[in-house]
Amino acid sequence: MSTLIKTIRGYWLEKIFYFVLASPALFLLVNKYPYFLVLSILIVVFLGLIFLLYSRKITSYHYPVLLVLTLIYIYFIISYFFSGQYLSNFFSYSFLRTDGNFFFCYILFFALAIPFFDYKKVTDYYFKFLFFVFSVFSVIGIIEFLSGYSVFMIETDPAQAGKMFMGLNIAHNATGSVYALVSIFALIFFLEEKVKKVKILYSIVFLLCAAGLFLSKSRGSYIAFFGAAIFVLWMYFKSIKKFFLTLSILIVISIPVLWVTHAFERFIQIFQTEGTAAVRLELWKKAWNLFSKSPVFGVGFGRFNDIRSVLYENLVGREGVLAVFLHPRFYFDFSHAHNSYLQFLAETGVIGLGLLLFFWCLCFQTIFKALKLAKDNYSKKVFLAGLASIVVLFILSFTENYFSATTIMVCASMIVSLCIGLAWQESRLGDKNC
Repeated sequence: MSTLIKTIRGYWLEKIFYFVLASPALFLLVNKYPYFLVLSILIVVFLGLIFLLYSRKITSYHYPVLLVLTLIYIYFIISYFFSGQYLSNFFSYSFLRTDGNFFFCYILFFALAIPFFDYKKVTDYYFKFLFFVFSVFSVIGIIEFLSGYSVFMIETDPAQAGKMFMGLNIAHNATGSVYALVSIFALIFFLEEKVKKVKILYSIVFLLCAAGLFLSKSRGSYIAFFGAAIFVLWMYFKSIKKFFLTLSILIVISIPVLWVTHAFERFIQIFQTEGTAAVRLELWKKAWNLFSKSPVFGVGFGRFNDIRSVLYENLVGREGVLAVFLHPRFYFDFSHAHNSYLQFLAETGVIGLGLLLFFWCLCFQTIFKALKLAKDNYSKKVFLAGLASIVVLFILSFTENYFSATTIMVCASMIVSLCIGLAWQESRLGDKNC
């Protein structure tokens, strides 16, 4: 009897433990109430710190990735203080949620590098949570959209977009970005699944998530989804005939969804040079001008929003080489260059953007090698999802500052870090079997 009680206790403790580790997936669509996501991430970080102190090790596959990420953190911190910003601001919630959310978004890479759990189990929990939550939110959003009663998920933009699916997020772009990601994950799991009943289930999840994506009216997310879908189909089939056939089917399925959700109108607006497009062009111009004044070091991490004058006054240094913004004026808001590449070029120069791109390319290389060596079907799904998440992020970053956008980055950081850990775990299992 005592043995049975211990077994039950151990079983439920393990369930709770893995539930907690995967819990950030539950709160990606509720950033109107950010404390849920923040708390779930801090718990994961706390557990990682405790086990790091106990075991004093991280996975060998995470070492080079974390080395580069640590250099990025150090460089950005130096850039922050070198541009005359205050220590008190650096630790403020306002800064960490807006201009400085980069430091929070990437922290899961460190927490998940400590091997105190089974990477495959946590990954399995994480994907199940994602598919369940996003499907449920989509169902509610579809009902509200079709019924005309906007209670929780749908809001109306009278200017251009009309009715938009927001979830419980502040911005429709945040919702669209993670729906692009989860839709790609569902597509991968559908393609790779061998069991017929489960394959049907993944097809339903994919259609629901795709509907949520189109209802979000996020144009950048549409482009990222289709770009990543092309990558996934090519990686999966590696046959021109099958690739184009499946891509054609995907497009045919998308057409009625685009029509019913009125998402086609947002596609048309991509090519218009007014409204948000005109605003983006002005912001891109500003970012490029700032970069041209300080191409190596940038004007200072977190400084893009603080510079409001078209003359970019108070840049100190030698323009064209190194000039920073030193004025003690600080705006903590969600404004940005609407392009990650230009944002980081303006604030941190070629060095900052170069380090960041090198970091993501290193992650991609590590997971790509793991995919080539993967033997079981589930690992192939996970590794392909990890690669696709990086592709989605790179495409999204042309239209928003998604390299440091909390909603999409928490999801991408966790998936990619888990993939690296799973690659390490499977390499160890392979060594033992040899």
